[in-house]
Amino acid sequence: MAGTNNLTSVRNSGLAIANPFIGSTAPNTPQILEVTGKGEVSVATTLTDVELGIKVEGKTATAVQEQVAQRSTAVVDVLKKLGAQELQTTSIQLNPVYSYENGTQTLTGFEGLNTLQFELPTNQAGAAIDKAIQAGANVIQNISFTASDEVLQQARLQVLSEAVKDAKAQAQAVFSTLQLTPGQIIDIDINSDDNPRPSPLVSNLTADRVLATASTTPIIGSPQTIEASVSLDIGYSPNSAGTLASATDNLIGVRNLGLAIADPLIGSTAPKTPQILEVTGKGEVSVATTLTEVQLGIKVEGKTATAVQEQVAQRSTAVVDVLKKLGAKELQTISIQLNPVYSYENGTQTLTGFEGLNTLQFELPTNQAGAAIDKAIQAGANVIQNISFTASDEVLQQARLQVLSEAVKDAKAQAQAVFSTLQLTPGQIIDIDINSNDNPRPSPFVSNLITDRVSTTPIIGGSQPIKASVSLDIGYSPISGVILDLPLNGLQQFA
Repeated sequence: MAGTNNLTSVRNSGLAIANPFIGSTAPNTPQILEVTGKGEVSVATTLTDVELGIKVEGKTATAVQEQVAQRSTAVVDVLKKLGAQELQTTSIQLNPVYSYENGTQTLTGFEGLNTLQFELPTNQAGAAIDKAIQAGANVIQNISFTASDEVLQQARLQVLSEAVKDAKAQAQAVFSTLQLTPGQIIDIDINSDDNPRPSPLVSNLTADRVLATASTTPIIGSPQTIEASVSLDIGYSPNSAGTLASATDNLIGVRNLGLAIADPLIGSTAPKTPQILEVTGKGEVSVATTLTEVQLGIKVEGKTATAVQEQVAQRSTAVVDVLKKLGAKELQTISIQLNPVYSYENGTQTLTGFEGLNTLQFELPTNQAGAAIDKAIQAGANVIQNISFTASDEVLQQARLQVLSEAVKDAKAQAQAVFSTLQLTPGQIIDIDINSNDNPRPSPFVSNLITDRVSTTPIIGGSQPIKASVSLDIGYSPISGVILDLPLNGLQQFA
């Protein structure tokens, strides 16, 4: 242990220390609260970015490449007429295709793929995809959504303001609980996150030709989340003498309580060496969830890609109409898939049909979610992929501030227990560090229901835990005339 040369005597039964606590917090030591506020806003997306391809298989490279060129030219012409923006080629591939039998590799043909990317307003994207497929496209590789540049810039400024407000609210909760007077803001650090596009809607549509159907599959853009954080260092002062305080040098850890004490048993020759206790308090509250987020799908199987896609489009349109009438919030398309279905026998792959799946996501109050699911299934949905629960944004924000106050109270209680046992006089709070945890949604309720009709099932949302921790650096001084007498093995437990 550092500073053992200052010990007056060491006995088998314990330690006797002369002048055990020398030095106090320097009068000019800055007292600072470190707090990070977070902001988040969601903006409606109005643009859809689509990556689709023209895939051709044939016996010779020349024939394959010729087919790819012809169909690609037709698709490009269609997209240009539709006013597609950011139209570009993202890849051109031409690869040999082999079969393997009895350890022998045999060239059976070639496969070509030309991939194009373009952007259109979301309300035009569905029809554009249909026309591109009619012109020769047969692979949809990726669909993603974004807001316009102007909307994104406004959102970035708004979210910074929200982050600052959050930091101020957290600081107020801590200062109020600790009875401290806030001072000047000493430092500000803006940590704006890069805001990529929302997770893309992924589809793997493979068919030689899918004609435009009577119903166009509805595409509903997901909202785009913009996030930022702002860190503030805020000076403060106590409202009255004797307020708890802390600092961090020369610490011996007390593991069970999550705190540490600066050389509590050793006198320091430096009169201005700060004597500090570090303590971390934890808080947790649970709030009732009132909102339910549902992911459900329309799954269809059939002999031809055209028939499957038409059925998916018709049933998806009916489900969307029902959900809109029910007032579903955050209604969005999660995925569009159309894939070939094969059978395998005697090493031979045979195309037997196609399978299509369109997945939608929406949010409703939990007491309305069960009936909404029933009506969506009656309209054509037949897959429930995921259900999760959350509290409202207002309830979550109130809980975050409450849990900070609980964490501060826990830190104070721990500090008081240690100071009382060691007969120390608490001083000022020198530093405060808020460690609010990110609070994700509760673990989702997962279901894989595939049926044409289901009976009404009650849906009951659980509670959502909110956690935070607050670290305090607290200065202290000894009660005069006190000499500790602790067993040597007791000190070793603290080392």
